[in-house]
Amino acid sequence: MSQTIPELQTEVRALQAEVATLQESREKLRIQRSECRVAVSFPKNNTPEAIAEFHQQNATFGEQWLQQIQEIDLETKIIEKQLEAKQALLNQKEGELDKLLAGEHWQEVENHVQTGEKRLQAQARRVNQAAALLEAEIQALKELYDILNPSYSEWFEQPTEIVDFSAKTIPYAFPGSSGLILGNKEIEWEKK
Repeated sequence: MSQTIPELQTEVRALQAEVATLQESREKLRIQRSECRVAVSFPKNNTPEAIAEFHQQNATFGEQWLQQIQEIDLETKIIEKQLEAKQALLNQKEGELDKLLAGEHWQEVENHVQTGEKRLQAQARRVNQAAALLEAEIQALKELYDILNPSYSEWFEQPTEIVDFSAKTIPYAFPGSSGLILGNKEIEWEKK
């Protein structure tokens, strides 16, 4: 019978309460058994009648004590059988619940990974689009430089570099064997 997680959780809590109640009952019986006593009152005198009455009372008390112990033992056995059955059922239900919770957890992890993968790919595309735009702007700067620098050199009457192009790469996201690699891509100075 397939159950939902909330149903199983409710059933497990109820079984745990029943097991706890049975364990408490068993403990009370154990204490009750350990507190069973036979009261022995010695005869006031040593006459044969007093001694006979003493033995008769002790035999009666002993029988009552033994009967009381046997009743407690019987109740204890009944409770232990019930406890054993409830504990077995509880273990089974806890196992089912753990299995469902684990499945739910891994489903959440899988969903998170799939969603994250899509978000990661989209962000990598945005990085690469920004890199392409940056590269186009750098190339536009280089084109302006190529147009203006000869005029500056002529103006100053000496070779002049109005822009120092020391940057050779731009950040770029590459696919890798285990994910993405955020590395550097060389700037293509020559347009194709």
